[in-house]
Amino acid sequence: MIVIYTGIDEVDKEIQTNIRDSIIAHYSDYLIENNTFEGQTVIISPNAIEGDIHEFLFILKQMNMRVILLLKNKNQEETRIALQLGIYDILYGNFYPSQIKEVIEHPKTFRDVSDLYKKTFNIKLQKKKRIRDDKTNSFFSRK
Repeated sequence: MIVIYTGIDEVDKEIQTNIRDSIIAHYSDYLIENNTFEGQTVIISPNAIEGDIHEFLFILKQMNMRVILLLKNKNQEETRIALQLGIYDILYGNFYPSQIKEVIEHPKTFRDVSDLYKKTFNIKLQKKKRIRDDKTNSFFSRK
């Protein structure tokens, strides 16, 4: 089951008509009450969440929920929070329901967001050429 909660009724309804086996949540606590949706997928916008976004997303992840996050742009603090929590299914700007369906069918991996992660956290990697001596540096080498 997929739970939709963007906080905008028209958007919620549009997404629901295009995604089978989905329901609309009307308030944020509905997602976490009684662990009803534990292990399910939620499509959510930070604008809909009352209270601390970091805490709320943490609770969703703690419930083993897959989070698809809808954001306006990549420079939002929510991008940083999502990446810290291992949320990689993020859509930016204006999107179509077909893009959400694509993310549902093909979840993003760390590899897919690694460039965004490096940029968000200002990580600079130095690629070192690694040379192995077949005999002395090999894990399986014998003396």
